[in-house]
Amino acid sequence: MDKKSILHVPLLSPSWKKLAYVLFPLPVLLVLGLAFVNPDMDTNEVPQIIYGFWGIAFGILNLVREPEEDEMIKSFRLQAFQTGAYWLIWGMAALMIINYLRFQRFTPEIFTAYLVLFLLNVYIYGAFQYQKFMASKN
Repeated sequence: MDKKSILHVPLLSPSWKKLAYVLFPLPVLLVLGLAFVNPDMDTNEVPQIIYGFWGIAFGILNLVREPEEDEMIKSFRLQAFQTGAYWLIWGMAALMIINYLRFQRFTPEIFTAYLVLFLLNVYIYGAFQYQKFMASKN
C-alpha cells in the first residue's frame, strides 16, 4: 500500500504514551477545578469531559507503535480494531436496552460521541492487550 494513501495510518512513536497517561487524571482535576469556578455546572458535562479525555488517551495508546512492529503485531492490531467495532455494536445495544428498561423510553442523552469514542477505544485497547498477553503465554 502506498504510504501517501488515505488508507495508511501512521503509528505514533512510543513517547506518545506519556501524553496518554497524563490525559487519564487530567479530566478529574479539570472537573474539580470547574466545580469550584462554576458550582452551577451541569452535572451531565462531567462524564462527557471524562469520556472525551479518556477516549483520546486510549486512542493514542491504540496508535502507539510497538517496539517491534512485525506481521504478528500488525495482525493483532487489525483484529483488535475489528473486535473493538464488534463489541461497540453489542455494547451500544446493551446500553439501549438498559436505558429503555430504566426510563421506559429511549433517551438520547447518554449516547454521545464522547461515550462512543471512549467505548470504542477501550474495546480496541483491551482486545489488543489481550492478544499480546495470549501470544506471550505460548
